[in-house]
Amino acid sequence: MIAGVGWGLLAPSSKWLFLGGGGASFDGYSLAVARAAWAAPCSALIAAAVWPRGRTIGRADALRFLAAALLVGFGLNLLFQIGTQLTSAAHVVLFQGFIPIALAAVEAVFFKRVLTAAQRAGLVAGGLGVALLTLGRSGHGASLAGDAIMFGWIGVFAAYSLVTRKLTQTYPPLFVSALAWGGGFAIVALAGAASVPAAIAHSLVSPQVAAVIFVGLVAASGLVAPAAHATAVRSGGVALATSGSQYAAIVTGLALSFGVLGESLSPLGIAGASLMVAGLVLTLLPAPGGARAARAARPELP
Repeated sequence: MIAGVGWGLLAPSSKWLFLGGGGASFDGYSLAVARAAWAAPCSALIAAAVWPRGRTIGRADALRFLAAALLVGFGLNLLFQIGTQLTSAAHVVLFQGFIPIALAAVEAVFFKRVLTAAQRAGLVAGGLGVALLTLGRSGHGASLAGDAIMFGWIGVFAAYSLVTRKLTQTYPPLFVSALAWGGGFAIVALAGAASVPAAIAHSLVSPQVAAVIFVGLVAASGLVAPAAHATAVRSGGVALATSGSQYAAIVTGLALSFGVLGESLSPLGIAGASLMVAGLVLTLLPAPGGARAARAARPELP
């Protein structure tokens, strides 16, 4: 639930800034750099505070942390902002809701997890929903290019979740999220170092812009949500953990997209969104036989 609210704030907050809310002047790249510049020091402090005492990070885990950081920096941060700039916030939120469905497919392919009939139906419903949502573009900035980028972003999130699950078997979830996200933010800030001064200045152009960046983009979605997500992933399969958070993400994100940004969906988009939500519900249904069967079907990472 906590992770979902944080994820749900991200797309509407970013879109509000792209539309010039509060006098903001950002594009996808500059907003990703601004977010990274503010969030990297915060994540570094958290990682230092919760670093497991007396433990060193082995080479294999160091490579996993590096992979997670690259996925965060250039995928979950930069690619997300570019996609959000090019399509509507409502579409982005609904694409976020497709993540658990995609993760269920990933777990079935890579970890031989046996999907229930309901989960297979969820995959079909979710896939059809994505197609209808993309074809039924709304009149509020949705575009095929932006939707395509967000579909690619789903793959990045799936890879990140799998790496995170492996790391949280060995390290505390808060440490994993802080180091992975802090490292990702630091990489983006360093890569865009020439743009950091301007990005920081634009972040402080008005109290409204500063509040949206610090609350929506840094604290809620850059610090709290990743930590809550890592904790949930550690205790269960990546699809199940992510499904729970996406209910809150969809409700939060769509409420802000419709209520604050004034967006809407076309009739075809509404049909697609309905199928995607139905797919999410089916993906979250417990396996027949209860918790014991669900645990038996859940694969352990190698």
